[in-house]
Amino acid sequence: MALDAVGQAIKQYHLVPLVSQSNLGLEVTMQRVDGQGHLSTQPYPKAFGNQRHNRQLHAGFAQTQLKFMTPAMADLSKLMAYLTGLNMAVRRELAADEFLWPLSSTPVLPAELSTIPLAEADEVGFKRRQQQAEKYDMTALMTTGTHVNLSFNEQVFTRLYTETFHQQYSSYVDFRNAVYLKVAQGLVRMDWLIQYLFGATPTLAVTDTKTKPQRTSVHTPAGRLNAVTGDYSSIDRYVANIQAAVRKGDLLSVSDFDGPVRFRSMGSLEKLARQGVYYLEYRGLDLDPTTMTGVDQQAVAFIRLLASYFAMMPGLPTAMVTQVGKQATALMTQVTTENPTTASAQAQPALQVLTALADFVTEQGLPDHDRQLLANLKQRVTDPKQTPSAIVAQQANTLAWSCQQAKQYQAAANEQPFTLPGFDQLDLSSQLLIAPALTRGIQVDVVDATANILRLTRQDQAQLVVNGSGTDLNPQALTTVLSHKVAAKQVMAEHGVMVPASQTYRSANQLIDDYDRYVQGGGIVLKATDQTHAVVAFRIMPERQLFEQVVRQLFEQTKSVMAEELIVGASYRFLVIGGQVQAIVERIPANIVGDGRSTVQTLLDRKNARALRGPAFKYPQSQLTLGTIERYRLASYQLDLDTVVSRGTQILLREDATFGNGADVLDATDDMHPSYVQAVEKLVAELNLQVAGVDVMIPNLYAELTPEHPEMAVYLGIHATPYLYPHLFPMFGDAQPVATTLLATLFPKD
Repeated sequence: MALDAVGQAIKQYHLVPLVSQSNLGLEVTMQRVDGQGHLSTQPYPKAFGNQRHNRQLHAGFAQTQLKFMTPAMADLSKLMAYLTGLNMAVRRELAADEFLWPLSSTPVLPAELSTIPLAEADEVGFKRRQQQAEKYDMTALMTTGTHVNLSFNEQVFTRLYTETFHQQYSSYVDFRNAVYLKVAQGLVRMDWLIQYLFGATPTLAVTDTKTKPQRTSVHTPAGRLNAVTGDYSSIDRYVANIQAAVRKGDLLSVSDFDGPVRFRSMGSLEKLARQGVYYLEYRGLDLDPTTMTGVDQQAVAFIRLLASYFAMMPGLPTAMVTQVGKQATALMTQVTTENPTTASAQAQPALQVLTALADFVTEQGLPDHDRQLLANLKQRVTDPKQTPSAIVAQQANTLAWSCQQAKQYQAAANEQPFTLPGFDQLDLSSQLLIAPALTRGIQVDVVDATANILRLTRQDQAQLVVNGSGTDLNPQALTTVLSHKVAAKQVMAEHGVMVPASQTYRSANQLIDDYDRYVQGGGIVLKATDQTHAVVAFRIMPERQLFEQVVRQLFEQTKSVMAEELIVGASYRFLVIGGQVQAIVERIPANIVGDGRSTVQTLLDRKNARALRGPAFKYPQSQLTLGTIERYRLASYQLDLDTVVSRGTQILLREDATFGNGADVLDATDDMHPSYVQAVEKLVAELNLQVAGVDVMIPNLYAELTPEHPEMAVYLGIHATPYLYPHLFPMFGDAQPVATTLLATLFPKD
């Protein structure tokens, strides 16, 4: 089929890429269930915040229904990543015996449907749901699925209207409406094909074993919430048709219109023609039970490709829209009610449509992934057993299979609770901040993944966050100063706290030349001045050869090294948020403890095999490694990898303890004497820091800090962008909710 005038203009002005990369948003509804597939009896999770203000997550018709909503994006992979992160974050807040139902078919509903708890976000909404429950079939109200919101880049409309179509249409709004109208008509005409390819509800209720299975029971004309059909012949008629249905009592309100496509604007339905269509809402996707999010990326990509196609192709003559709509309904009835495991009577027309789309992709120079998408979908047509509906229909026990799918997805979500799929290209602290942000309705934009820069937005408030905790809550200049160890130490000393004596060296030879002086002085700590974790400590100075080797290795990582007096005591990190200490962890240097039977190598392997241990900064607890220092320490104990360590004997592999060198992390929040907390809070208050990590060496955390003995608290460093993850995943002790505390500080109003 030849392009129409709009399509030709799109091609002439090289706007095809903009049209094909339309903005997409997803609305996905899923049910909370128990392990047997019954509706959950757990209350709506408090972790999801205020439902009225949460634009990303709230209850649907019932209290058990969760509605996930993503922002609109042009990048489909980023859209799916966002949905994945939101889905994962939600799963981790569910109760222990609670799961997300993977089907659009209803789970096991109570015998008395009136006992289903309705959503209670506000009184008006609750009353409306009561009215819906009285008017409509409750089973239909309890189905779930996905809506795809689609809008074209506004530059497409402005360019086309300004260059060509300002003479043919009375206004810019009329022109934009006309384009969206023909796209909506096309999606309605192709609804049968979408259902064939992506339908996944052989029965309306999972417990129904008697009804003949079909491709979709939710989106068949007979299975919709109400029988009101949309009039897509014009925007005015679309509006008038829905308003008439409300007046007749066929619909309780305009929002109950259940057609496959809705026109959406920024205002009420009455203002749609005047304000213009801003986006289309396609409402016809079942949940895909073979994916954790319930959404097949191919389905979303296919709907977008169809929209691009119809935007550039001729629309239907107005006089034919009603007749074609009836034909589309007949096709829908035929295709959706077919046995999902057998070939469709419309298989040949389906292949013809996919071939026409493939030709369109080639002619318009669209990406190869669109061509591959169509090739994959052709396989579903020729082999219907590849369709989601067939996969579900072939299960011997659909309820048991669905419960198993739900449990597998839940287990996968909690397997590595410290990472957030969809955002796992970021550092751990950023991921751990994003998770509660998503569930609380705070939009997350990754400004720069490499630099770990996020923009968090709720309503009209936005906050930039760097490395998970660096924010505008702190003075920018001081944040920069504190990133340098020497400057940070000087700042702390100027505010009256005790810091270790030190000297900074600009070359390896200069530091090595002072070896003898440090031998006489005792222990030493070597720190790269501009690297957080390049630290080596010796309580007793090593042989000169080893010292020289360590120094040269350090200078390979940095331009200057600080040689610091070694302080004896336990190392603590105080995390300050909102000017107050919210969490404290103790860091014990990397070590193994013998059991009288296992070798050093076995003890190392066993400790590294723990679920929270792995590569530094990718896991909450860094794995133990055998580098120059660790091998030196083993030799000092007269041990090798094959030596059996006696029971209860602790072998320190290092004498410094940082989050990146295998240290054990213990929560000490409740054990620390208040005097140390007060001292840290006093320091950060004087520095005007709202968020900080303060490292302090303390010999005895239970003994009160007094002015007469300042050596009881020696300050090693202060950080304006401290890690969050050590406090959320300590090796021993309670996790502290520091990510939610930081969010509450950034966004104080719920």
